[in-house]
Amino acid sequence: MTAQEFAQALKDEKEGMLSSYFGRGESPAGTLLKNLGAPAADEKVLRDFLDGVLTDAFYTMLLGLDGETALGRSGQQAYKLSLSDGSVVSEGNGELSNSAYTVFYGEE
Repeated sequence: MTAQEFAQALKDEKEGMLSSYFGRGESPAGTLLKNLGAPAADEKVLRDFLDGVLTDAFYTMLLGLDGETALGRSGQQAYKLSLSDGSVVSEGNGELSNSAYTVFYGEE
């Protein structure tokens, strides 16, 4: 798996989460949203808001893994991300950050 594929997998996960929230209440957050009974116009605003929040969260996590920002109180440091077979996805050299930006924001 490449850094680009890893970033894309996280974006796909984000999209799946949004679908579950605004689908049939398949998650606790989805159930809460369903119980709000918001009109369609408000639901669009909520979806856009949550999309932005999740994009910020996933993008920040990817930047943190690449050493571009601190994760929590751990301080700013790069992490080596590898698969169980030992192949390296990212070594904190900026590739993951660049891939994340491309995947989440559509440009490099």
